[in-house]
Amino acid sequence: MELPRNSVWSVNDSELLKDGLYRLLDIFQDVESVILFSLDDTSATVRPIAVSLESFIELFSSRKAQKAHYELPSYLLVDEENISDDYIGRRDKNYGFIKGIVFDRSFIFDYATKRRSSQLAKYAKEIGADRKSLARLLTLYWRNGQDKMALLPAFSKSGGAGRDRIPTTKPLGAPKQPRTTAFDRAAKFIVSDEDKNKFKKALRKYYLKESGLTLAKTYKNLLKDSYSKEISLAEACGRYPLIPTKKQFSYWSTKLFSKEQIIKQRTSENDYLRNKRGALGSITDRSHLPGGHFEIDATVADVHIVSELGSHYVLGRPTIYIVADRASRMIVGMHVSLYHASWRAARQALTNSFLPKSDYCKSFGLEIADSEWPCAHIPKELVCDNGEMIGIQPQRALTPMTQLSFTPPYRPDCKGVVEKRFDTLNNEVVHELLGTTRGGNVVRGSRDPRKDAIYTLKEVTAEIIKAVLEHNRSILDGLVYSSPLLIENDLSPTPLNYWKIHLAKHRHELQSANSDEVIARLLPSAEVSMTRSGIYFNGMYYSCSEVEERNLASVARSSGRWRLEARIDENTTNYIYVRLDKNREFIKCNLLPRSRMLGDKSMYESDFIRDWLDTKKELTPISTTSIDDHKHRQETARQAKRRSKNAENVSFKDKTSNIRQRRKEELEATTNMIAPDFEVSVTNSIPDSFPLGSKIIPLPKGRKRRTNGGGS
Repeated sequence: MELPRNSVWSVNDSELLKDGLYRLLDIFQDVESVILFSLDDTSATVRPIAVSLESFIELFSSRKAQKAHYELPSYLLVDEENISDDYIGRRDKNYGFIKGIVFDRSFIFDYATKRRSSQLAKYAKEIGADRKSLARLLTLYWRNGQDKMALLPAFSKSGGAGRDRIPTTKPLGAPKQPRTTAFDRAAKFIVSDEDKNKFKKALRKYYLKESGLTLAKTYKNLLKDSYSKEISLAEACGRYPLIPTKKQFSYWSTKLFSKEQIIKQRTSENDYLRNKRGALGSITDRSHLPGGHFEIDATVADVHIVSELGSHYVLGRPTIYIVADRASRMIVGMHVSLYHASWRAARQALTNSFLPKSDYCKSFGLEIADSEWPCAHIPKELVCDNGEMIGIQPQRALTPMTQLSFTPPYRPDCKGVVEKRFDTLNNEVVHELLGTTRGGNVVRGSRDPRKDAIYTLKEVTAEIIKAVLEHNRSILDGLVYSSPLLIENDLSPTPLNYWKIHLAKHRHELQSANSDEVIARLLPSAEVSMTRSGIYFNGMYYSCSEVEERNLASVARSSGRWRLEARIDENTTNYIYVRLDKNREFIKCNLLPRSRMLGDKSMYESDFIRDWLDTKKELTPISTTSIDDHKHRQETARQAKRRSKNAENVSFKDKTSNIRQRRKEELEATTNMIAPDFEVSVTNSIPDSFPLGSKIIPLPKGRKRRTNGGGS
């Protein structure tokens, strides 16, 4: 059994000592005694007591005495450097008073065992100090740990800090002082318990609520509700009203309600959880393996773009979808389009996340190896918000591959990794482009950013891809404390290194992605037609080797076109995926040369051309000339009908007889060019005596052609 000096013991159910905490001051082996000091006695002067060593050991054996902990006062738990020189001087002076007696073991034993001890009085007389003062210093010394710091003055507790004062007839605090002698200030108001209740009522009614009034307006309403009679009476008597001041009301608002209560009641629960709660943890604390959680979200890019087919056509601001891995901070997929945040755009981002990236980057003019962006996996869980991903279609498409997890409404902090990536992309790339809105930070009267828009969707996407690759190679300090593998393998804490080393050490929760399954499930579906010119979709024609080998275009030309199921990658027009037979996988079909004008563009450009054509048709459904021609044709028909009324009595036989002679007479009457006795020359030579300008020379007649129908 160990009985260290200065140890603290808790005694319970003992007949020898009162229950409570005791400090062991010393052990006297010669008389087999233990000197204890009661820590529960709060008197200014407390004398130690002596207990036989055998009895104390017995208490310990019977577990009636156990080691305990005594919490020292907070004013003693300070660094020596933070103590003022005045406090140190007082401490050292007090310690000098008792230093000559506190280490005298005979004095301690005598002081603990005798009710009257003359040694303390003699010592006080020798040093010229008061005996009671020495007794109080000894009590502090033994109570607070038997060292010099135990005698540090407790001035931090002076003034009753933390306790409410009870005013009487004299107001608390400094009196009101006029700045000049020309005026007298009003008497200071004494706040009573009744006034405090009025303060509480006004604060709850006007201040402590969502969209509550300011403290100044609440104070005015307090005066109107609770002190209106006093104000009216004082005005009638021509004196100062006896009302609480605004400073008093402000002071008691912080005393009657804690800061936590004020913050919670003046904001909504969502706003408190998102912006005002304590951030003691992070969403990454429980996710340190790549693939455990992918986060997906969308935002509208802070830049206006133009069409590739005409830079004078401003298309607005595109939507950026980002998919990020929570553990490694790796951006594993993205999609930029002119579609708003929807399942149509989100499925493109997910497809990009689950498939290799080299072909995707190549379509935007960037040549990379798959090792530079080695993300082609399906996560264990996909974290998204209560938006486009909560519908039936996403559930059907994604549930077989991964688990969906939805964040609470208005809580973007629950997927803070992907939210931070948007901020990074905006600051690094988007806000430096011409046509940027800079996140809405536009000064009134400044130039409209749409006037400066010069970049196309493809160019903006290419710049964002470069920024994503740079982000994945950037050093992030937080990754150092997420996993020891980076330090063990001497790798820079970048998302790319974090991803690669965890995959190499088989410490991840990623699943391998089947490209056929991803294409069939996630890419937007469409109907295409097999025609004589190839596979037709949105004004473009596609083909592949199998279409040519099976000569399907020839079959469509002879038997008519038919519909096929397809999957569309809206990032590019260079290819689509077509299922030629219902029991086979989708085959990649490339754009034919006849549609080369739309090559290397996004699918939105084909929609743009069709919209452009529709607007032209709507703008000019028919020409104004055709309207005039139509009116003239109708007028001519009316005149012809009026002439034909005179011929109604003539028989059909008379109308159709001798047509050839009548044609000849009509020509002679209308043209005046056919001679009566003209004969056709066999040699087709034209004599010089015939003026060409006044004669018609008929050519030899050819044989009649046989026709299958009545048409010419």
